[in-house]
Amino acid sequence: MSARGRPGRGLVAALAIALGLAHGPARATAAARPPHDAPADAAFDVGADLSSLPQVEAGGGVFRDAHGPADVFALLRTAGFTSVRLRLWHTPADGACGLASTLAMARRAHEAGFSLLLDLHFSDTWADPGHQSPPAAWRTLAGAALADSAGRYAHAAVEAFVSQGTPPAAVQLGNEIDDGMLWPAARLGPGPGTAEGRRELARVLGAAARGVRAACPAARLVLHVSAGGDAAACERVLDPLLAAHVPFDAIGVSYYPWWHGSLEALRATLDDLAERYDRDVMVVETGYPWTLGWFDQERNLVGSPAQLLAGFAASPEGQAAFAREVRRAVERVPDGRGVGVWWWEPAWIASPRGRSPWENCALVDTSGTLLPAARALAH
Repeated sequence: MSARGRPGRGLVAALAIALGLAHGPARATAAARPPHDAPADAAFDVGADLSSLPQVEAGGGVFRDAHGPADVFALLRTAGFTSVRLRLWHTPADGACGLASTLAMARRAHEAGFSLLLDLHFSDTWADPGHQSPPAAWRTLAGAALADSAGRYAHAAVEAFVSQGTPPAAVQLGNEIDDGMLWPAARLGPGPGTAEGRRELARVLGAAARGVRAACPAARLVLHVSAGGDAAACERVLDPLLAAHVPFDAIGVSYYPWWHGSLEALRATLDDLAERYDRDVMVVETGYPWTLGWFDQERNLVGSPAQLLAGFAASPEGQAAFAREVRRAVERVPDGRGVGVWWWEPAWIASPRGRSPWENCALVDTSGTLLPAARALAH
């Protein structure tokens, strides 16, 4: 998802090499199914995407427990959360979600006892089904040069996290790649997509997967499609990648009911994907409002009763019930294949010097106190 109307010298040097032009073709040699030494199955994770937290804190946002101001990492850990998801942008204009700030966030997460789900966007800004712009440094690249750049970048970026002692437990190869990534080179296009787009997407993802595995063999490789309520739409993306032997260990989906439909559709999609691909499945993005009210001058992404799921009010109780049902949908995937759920930006609140389009879908209220949905998701 994005905020659309729908963010050591040796390490720096290594990444700088990866950000420029690369050399040599990338070859897809991995097996379609995870190798025998693939990372072991993880326990069920309950996670929070905290990518916007530095901007909230810089804007004066404060979180609280019963005793006063508190660190949001500590609040979520106490509530039962186990994982933090962080998006990484290639060369963001203002540094937000860039390597330095994301490394700092990973250290905070690690110190608080969280595992890390690293979300590589392969873009300088938001990547989602409607936006997949390549990094400016790669804009003229295509074919083998583009794939090699993706592989070198993925390796250098992940290696930076490993080197500082915060290795990711899982790495997303792209964000919501329903229509491919790195447009126009690896764009799928309408319908079944073009043969060239499918081929380029597989080549880029294969190279990225090999880069991640070389830097952090224990990290699980996750492919992320937004269509959490549409199994056929997910299959359109994943079937060609499986046929092209792109390695991946798990499938992540987004689930926002105003875009993706009913809870029944989510359950059917998760069950289908787990069985069809013999992979673990997870909801890597979800959210729901606890109010339809606004607390700043920013237009909220969810503000109409028409966007609500039947039976789930825009209230603290309704949000908690929704969180409980989403977790239940993942936990009940047959054969233990459902392995986690991550709430998108639960701490992206309005602050004295900052706005948020997601404040009413956060897991904290206007005082910065955790809402019941946080514990409902975790327990």
